[in-house]
Formats: sequence, C-alpha cells, structure tokens
Amino acid sequence: MRHAELTLGSAGRFAEAKKVLPGGYTRDAIIRDPYPIFIERGEGSTVTDVDGRLLDDWCLNATSLAIGHADPRVVKVATEQTTRGSAFHTMTGDETALAELLIERIPSAEMVRFTNSGSEAVMIAIRIARGVTGRKLIVKFEGSYHGTYDEVQWSVGPPRDKFGPADDPNVVADSGGLTGSDGRVSVLPYNDAAVLEAFMAAHGEGVAAVIVEPMANRMGSVVPAADFLQKARDSCSSAGALLIFDEVIAYRLGYGGAQTVFGIKPDITTLGKSIGGGFPVGGIVGRKDIMMITEPGRKGRVTHAGTYNGNPVTMSAGRVTQEILTLNVHREIDAMGEHIRSELRHLTEGLPITVSGGGPFFKLNASGRKIFNYRDAVSCDKEWQRLASLALLNRDIVISGSLAGCTASTTTDMQVSSLLEGVKEILNV
Repeated sequence: MRHAELTLGSAGRFAEAKKVLPGGYTRDAIIRDPYPIFIERGEGSTVTDVDGRLLDDWCLNATSLAIGHADPRVVKVATEQTTRGSAFHTMTGDETALAELLIERIPSAEMVRFTNSGSEAVMIAIRIARGVTGRKLIVKFEGSYHGTYDEVQWSVGPPRDKFGPADDPNVVADSGGLTGSDGRVSVLPYNDAAVLEAFMAAHGEGVAAVIVEPMANRMGSVVPAADFLQKARDSCSSAGALLIFDEVIAYRLGYGGAQTVFGIKPDITTLGKSIGGGFPVGGIVGRKDIMMITEPGRKGRVTHAGTYNGNPVTMSAGRVTQEILTLNVHREIDAMGEHIRSELRHLTEGLPITVSGGGPFFKLNASGRKIFNYRDAVSCDKEWQRLASLALLNRDIVISGSLAGCTASTTTDMQVSSLLEGVKEILNV
C-alpha cells in the first residue's frame, strides 16, 4: 500500500506511542486508520512530516489556525512573553486586551471568562446557565458535539438501532462512564424548528439552556436554516431559558462569529480554537448580567478556577491573531472557501456526493442526500471518505478522515488547485 511506503517514520513513531499511550493516542479527534501521521514542523498552510514530506494542510489543527502555522508575528509575541515568564499566579493585562477585542467583535459579548479548552468553556457555560435560571434541564441536538463534558456527551454519534423517533430522539450515551441524563439532558433533532418550538412550548419552563452549533461540525459542516436558529432564540426568550451558541469552531464563519452571519444574539457564546493563536484556549462570552454570576463575592456565585486560565502566552498570541484577522482578511478567507465549495459542487455534479460548509469551511459528503441533520449524515459512506482522505494524503494533501477542511489566510491558490486536482483524480472525472 502506497500510504505505508510513504509513512514509514510515522508508523515507527506510532508503534512507540502505543507502548505508553492507550491505543497510541491521547487525543480522539486525530484517530486515523491505520495510524496518524507524525509532524516535525509547520509553516503557513503546510506541514512537514517525520518522513520529510511537505504536505498541504487543510485541517489546520481542527480549524484553529486561522493565520496558519508559526506566523512570525505570533511567534514573536509568544517568545517574548515566554522569556519574561510563561505563567504567573496573578494577572498580566494580556487577558484584558484579548477580552476587549472579543467584546468589540462579537455582538452578544459584554463580558468574558477564559478557559483552557472548548470543552471547559461549554462546561462553565452550562453551569452559568443553571446558576442564573435555577433550572436543571439542558437541551442539545442529535449529532452535535460540544466537547467531552458529561452533560453534553449524549447522542453525539448514536447507532441507528438506538435512534428512537425522528421527532423525539433517544438520549444515548456517547462514552463509557456517563452516569445518567434523566432530568438533566434532552435531545432534539438538529435543524428542525417545528420540533424545537413544540418542545419549548411544552417543557420550556424547566429548561436552563438550549445549546446549539450555528454550524454543526461533526454532522458534516452543516449550516442550519436561519429560521431554526431564530426559533431557538425566540423559544428561549419566551421560556426564560438561555440560548448558548457553541462557536468553538463556528466563530470562524464571520468576522464577529456565526452570530454576525445570522444576525442572532445568543445569551452566552462558547469559544476556543482560533482565539488562542495556536495555543490551548477556551472562552465564554455573554451578557453582563449573566456573566456577573461568576463575580467574586456574589451570593450564589458560579465558581470557575483554572491554573492556566488567561495564560499570558496564550492571551498575547490570541490578541495578535485577532488583530491580524481584519474584516478584509476574513472576507478573503471566506471567498476562497466559497470558491472551493463551488468547484467541488461542479466536480461532483451527478455523483452521489454532496458539498457542505460555509465561510472558510468545506466538506465532501459521500451521499446523494443533502445533509440537514445527523440522520442524513449517517447515510454517508464513511469508508469511502476514509479511503479518499488517504488517497489525498498520498498526494501530499492533509484533510480530515471525513473529507472536511478549511482555508486560512496563508492558503495559496496553488494549494487550492492541487486540492481540486486531487479530488478530480479520485473521482475520475
């Protein structure tokens, strides 16, 4: 197999990893069959693997590197901060500067708290929602991934035999070790405004929050109908529940996040990935009256500690990254994403393959059915997608195993042409 011939170094590194890491991994998102590639360095939108191959990178660390690998401006501030000290048991002001930038850009943001991952951001956002409302029930959507926090790891990827009715999905554990969801989590079909409205009319008085992805990543970069998100907003407002937008990935849909694209203000937004400039990060932004429940000394305070919350290296790198991502840069990145989606639709015309995504995101779905929700997504031929991603890797193109990718400010026209030519060869069109 050509893949094995090209990745001898990665195979060796993986064999060593399996001796000390369960299954060879310490991060589920990078699990690849037969093994992941191991990287030596990255620059711009390319990476060099341990076998010396220069590869076009369309994953960009799960979409987080909006200005590519090792941007010299980010490297400069991160290095300077590290030489002054990488962590302190107090504040530096870097967290304030990044918070101010996020508040300036995100319409619903009035105050910010920083975390170390998107999963942690979701965890604290849900705790805040329960603290503010005094309610317990969280509503999420079938097929949506919100990190590895217990309260949201339900019905992320349920098997067909556990689906339940389309308008009333079963609540299915996505991991061992989860101890129950009764009275704490309800699951609804994604992108179905009528079901959401009916549920909230019947049960909304007990709902603390509805958490929704404005672009459902794991379902296939599904950008929902605007009326679905509007119904979520209206239903939460009517019921006194909070609306949480999970924009850990979807923040890159627009200059001020997905909420600027749809013109809808959530009560709380969870962030991560691209706001950290390539370093571990998460964030919660929201209305002041909501976020102030975390204020020290407040009665009924929602507490939130973390040794590396607001880490100065991360904060300085994130600030510079946000400053680089001007409105014009965003438009250029998005225009390239739209060009790729348009060309992919042309290449796949007449084939049982659909194209989804928005902004910088694109995805090939090996199904003739347009993907609206999770049950549409499971119609995809995942094995074909996996093999196609390996075939692209053999052509020096790194894309996710489900054929999802994204653009960055460093993505070149030559890389776009190479990607499209690679897809064309695989499809034999």
